[in-house]
Amino acid sequence: MATIKQILKLSDLGLSKEFIHELILKMIYVQGAISGKEISNLMKVSFGILEEEFIDLKKRDLVGVIGSVSGIGGYSSMIFDLTPKGRDRAGEIFNVRPYVGPTPVCLTDYIEVIDQKKINTRKIDEQKLKSVFGDMILNQNYFSKIGPAINSGGPILFFGEPGNGKTMIAEKVINSFDDYIYVPYCLMIDGQFIKYFDEKVHIPISYDTTDPRWIKVQRPFVVVGGELTLPMLDLIYKSEFKYYEAPAQLKANGGVFLIDDFGRQLVSPTELLNRWIYPLEKKTDYLTLVTGKKIEVPFNQMLLFSSNLKPQDLGDDAFLRRIKYKIEITSPTVNEFNELFKGQCVKLNIKYNDEAFKYLVQHYFIKEKRDVRGCHARDLLSHIVDFNSFYNKPNKLSKESIDFACNSYFSKFK
Repeated sequence: MATIKQILKLSDLGLSKEFIHELILKMIYVQGAISGKEISNLMKVSFGILEEEFIDLKKRDLVGVIGSVSGIGGYSSMIFDLTPKGRDRAGEIFNVRPYVGPTPVCLTDYIEVIDQKKINTRKIDEQKLKSVFGDMILNQNYFSKIGPAINSGGPILFFGEPGNGKTMIAEKVINSFDDYIYVPYCLMIDGQFIKYFDEKVHIPISYDTTDPRWIKVQRPFVVVGGELTLPMLDLIYKSEFKYYEAPAQLKANGGVFLIDDFGRQLVSPTELLNRWIYPLEKKTDYLTLVTGKKIEVPFNQMLLFSSNLKPQDLGDDAFLRRIKYKIEITSPTVNEFNELFKGQCVKLNIKYNDEAFKYLVQHYFIKEKRDVRGCHARDLLSHIVDFNSFYNKPNKLSKESIDFACNSYFSKFK
């Protein structure tokens, strides 16, 4: 069970007193006159921890009290503003380190928390896997391949012809882990700010934690595709604000990182996998600051690849050995396609007709010597819905609607 240490005193933050003072001054510099409680909420540190620092800043003539939220009460309800001396000091700090936001978490604390729930220590069984894939029509043989691959914690390559559900299967893997992790809003490493929390990949479960600098989230699922380049796997420096954005693989710690359409990136598969050799073996990654200094961070995630290419087209044997499991996702049989087709009919509220289905298979797959793909059921039926809607016809299968769907869908492949 993952736990977050409660912050009882300033030193528990793992940051210097001067750093906290600077963050308070910058907060007032940007926000204007503001109550102690509001600053506490923005910094994600309880006011009880900060109160002595406000007193100290007031004694140093850097901040002053200009009123109170309620007219009565302690320091938390007082409204603070910068003195002329404080404004000059805050401006100097802001020009050098303009970050204003939640108090960052130091690297040692981050490692301690992320190591509590390493994804490669989580195990699933057959029953759990089948429940995860319950809404997919999947050949039972896949379970005996996917389950052990997940339990290995190592990289997995899903390969095969397009349209057979490789990406969907990869996306389902994260659902095998129905627990949570903690992520920080921001990291402080070697004096540099690294923005970490990303609402696109970190889905909050609770903001109410013993240390508000952390958020309780679902295990992250991060996807990158053909746009991926090697520089995207390093820290992204925001020069205007003088902080870094965490790269995709760092945000994926504790979860799943999927490289979709593998082999279609601007960087070669060999270069890309070489980038992962050390992290995969040592479970640590090296990221580079703009100064050229390298920093070591945890690499705690499940790495998945999805590709339309054959493994031998991606690299040599030495390359492929780096990927622990390689699972081919094949085209469905006619019977499996029939199940997919019926399932999509239910979803789209189309009345299924067995004769119409046989007509589809005979005329547009067998006769045309066309391979069935998993996506064909959904795609063709969506065309049929469009056809019936336009001609105000009942939402059911007919030879006419099937001819329309196939002629409009397959024509570009001829």
